[in-house]
Amino acid sequence: MKLFKMVNYQLEVEEEVWGLSPFSKILKRDKSKNKDMAFKEVLFIYYYSDIKSDYLSITTPKEKAESIKKDISLPEKWEMDNVIEEAIELYNRLSCTVSETLYKSAIKSANDISDYLNNTNALLKERDDRGKPVYQLNAITAGLKSIPGIMRDLKASYTELLKEQEDLTNKKKGSRTFGMFEDGLN
Repeated sequence: MKLFKMVNYQLEVEEEVWGLSPFSKILKRDKSKNKDMAFKEVLFIYYYSDIKSDYLSITTPKEKAESIKKDISLPEKWEMDNVIEEAIELYNRLSCTVSETLYKSAIKSANDISDYLNNTNALLKERDDRGKPVYQLNAITAGLKSIPGIMRDLKASYTELLKEQEDLTNKKKGSRTFGMFEDGLN
């Protein structure tokens, strides 16, 4: 179930979202007439959770939250609370497919590999009890050689994931594409 979507650089929230408990709480606690804070909090949830978010590559939750908070101009004192966490959990539960969960895990693994490669100087200096290097240069260079394949696979996975989401959206709306001759020869 897709609760939000980005259209022409604007977040569109499906009307039925506001009937879901955590989102209803977000809406009700915003006492302003135009509901700007509720919209910003939902935008935060989208950027924090959605597979299409540019913040997906930030795997540290606190760092991701602070970056989004700053970029969407939430107040400095604003913090994620139980309502926001509940809404994020619900959003993930309703919108994440198995493929999306696997893709997010692959992104985290790619970030871990990146951290490993960023630490090569320390790794090459690390020695065991006998003074021998713990990590060999060939292990690091083998890791470097696998990077293009990892990048290619991540891109292909992302493309497949977007196709899956589109298929699910089309199924949900009841649309069907007819093959040649399926709808008659008029």
